[in-house]
Amino acid sequence: MASIRTTNINDTLTIKKAAQIFGHNPQMRFLTNHSNHPYSSYPKVQNPNDILKPGTQLKVIGKGKAQTKYRQSYVTVMHNQQQFDIFASDIKRFCN
Repeated sequence: MASIRTTNINDTLTIKKAAQIFGHNPQMRFLTNHSNHPYSSYPKVQNPNDILKPGTQLKVIGKGKAQTKYRQSYVTVMHNQQQFDIFASDIKRFCN
């Protein structure tokens, strides 16, 4: 199971549940849940390029400490020429 401490640059993470890349600012895009749940914090994206299905492979290209870009630590990944972040609290939830 993936975690912020065991994940290193050049590792490959695999999506294990439906997720989406969210954010309008290219420098602050991040992984969120892809659902229509009424209590979801983020709206469901419609662009199919921003929807990640289980089995999708992500290459880790960077790591960031808490309080630098976000409140918590994160890893930066690349998928189909899209760069985005996965928060430490979400790695286990979304990735293997």
